[in-house]
Formats: sequence, structure tokens, C-alpha cells
Amino acid sequence: MKQPRIRIDLADKIVLDQLSAKTGESTLRLLHRAVTKLKKELFFEEMNSAYKDIRADKAAWKIEQDERAIFDKSIGDGLNGY
Repeated sequence: MKQPRIRIDLADKIVLDQLSAKTGESTLRLLHRAVTKLKKELFFEEMNSAYKDIRADKAAWKIEQDERAIFDKSIGDGLNGY
């Protein structure tokens, strides 16, 4: 399968090559790891921001707490984590 070509800064290419030599992973794999990590970081930043907003709204936070209480009761449902 043909891989797309992208342009990166020379300094980043040098770092990728150094990391590749150090880890034994390909630069493609290292780029994938970096993109995946950034994607996760952004997801959690957005989630934390949403929780901050919902906590600032007393009515919305009460609904959230009520829903959590319902889910807490489901732990004893005998399904053993399934």
C-alpha cells in the first residue's frame, strides 16, 4: 500500500531519526504514537472542560450525580464486569 508523503521540519526529522535509532521503531510508527497520544490528550482536555462546565451548572451537576448513583447500584447486578 502506498503511504502518503508529508513535509516536516528538518529539526523534527532529526529528532524522529534519533528516536528511531534509540527505540528501534520506525519513524512511521513513532509518528503514529505521537498522533495517537495527542489525540488522547485533546480528548481528555475536552472531557475535563465539559465536566468543569457541568459542575458550574448546579442543575446539570445534580442530574449527573443522580445518574452516577443509578449506575453505582448496578455494580451488584451479578454480571462480573461484563
